[in-house]
Amino acid sequence: MSNKKHDYEFGLFAPNNTEARLIADFSDWKDIPMEKSDDGYFRVTQKLGDGVYQYRFNIRSKSWFNKDDEWKTITDPYATNVDAETQNAILVLKNGEKIVDEYVWKSDNVPLPNNNELIIYEMHVSDFSGGEEDGYTRGKYTDVIAKLDYLSDLGINAIELMPLKSNPGDFNWGYSPIHYFTPEESFGSTAELKELIDKCHGLGIRVIVDGVYNHASTSTALTEIDHDYWFRREGKDPEQNWGPEFDYEFWDEKLGINPALEFVLDSIRFWIFEYRVDGTRFDAAKQIDNFDALGKFVTNARMMAAMKPFFTVAEFIPPTPSVTEPDGPVESCWNDGFMYSIVEYLAGGPLYFEQIKDA
Repeated sequence: MSNKKHDYEFGLFAPNNTEARLIADFSDWKDIPMEKSDDGYFRVTQKLGDGVYQYRFNIRSKSWFNKDDEWKTITDPYATNVDAETQNAILVLKNGEKIVDEYVWKSDNVPLPNNNELIIYEMHVSDFSGGEEDGYTRGKYTDVIAKLDYLSDLGINAIELMPLKSNPGDFNWGYSPIHYFTPEESFGSTAELKELIDKCHGLGIRVIVDGVYNHASTSTALTEIDHDYWFRREGKDPEQNWGPEFDYEFWDEKLGINPALEFVLDSIRFWIFEYRVDGTRFDAAKQIDNFDALGKFVTNARMMAAMKPFFTVAEFIPPTPSVTEPDGPVESCWNDGFMYSIVEYLAGGPLYFEQIKDA
């Protein structure tokens, strides 16, 4: 890494907020004022040498549950590394440019199966790699890597990883994301996640990730910046509400954008480019309740993936044919009725052909 200092620009998108400040280890955590532009961003440039830095933002909140213009300290919503204990964003600079890590991909040219050839194994990183009788604590990306030959021998050619985005770790399998650009820290480093994906590709195994784009954790930074700019004030279905729900109907007339849609598209783009994932499962697609948004997620994901195949599947319960018909937003959908019927049969129960046919 170079010792030369370069200009590095910090930015925070908060179009309705009046004031924001950068705080960081390189300023001894003292406020650095940020300047607001007409595009809704607060920005400030700092001269920094190559290295690893930690930072956060202070911002006057516009969220209805806070006092008017109350100062709140938040993590950068676009942070790609976060310290799990402090929730500080981690910035890594090399030659004056931000990097996530220095992993070098090795299996980019290995042919991967097409969408219509997939045999998918769904797993949770911690659950799959734990449970051995030796008492050794597992639950890391590296522990999954150690079992890849076992998976390959099963005959599968794709794994579907349950949520990988940083989450509160409250035993809900990661279905309440906090940081949409940061992998779950407890599973291992970003380089270890890339190694897992890379080694899967080397074995001809595609990697699909679980995308939770219906809702977020109450702790996510966007809720503190300006809750109603990205999320619905009230959930559409109180009985199926797992956290702040993204508002894919809200349109910012001044900037000409749908903020929630743009944020999620940025997240999908990041995971395709940075982690080279091969598909996305859309969790709680029925609760998203917006075919236009789902369609844009899928269309943009395929464009981002370019020449490589990209698989999309929706969790839409109960199964609804219009989701996957020619004008529908996704190419495939979970079929819970079929799954439960088959599981019952495999467990020794009766086989109801009519029930399976209707599933």
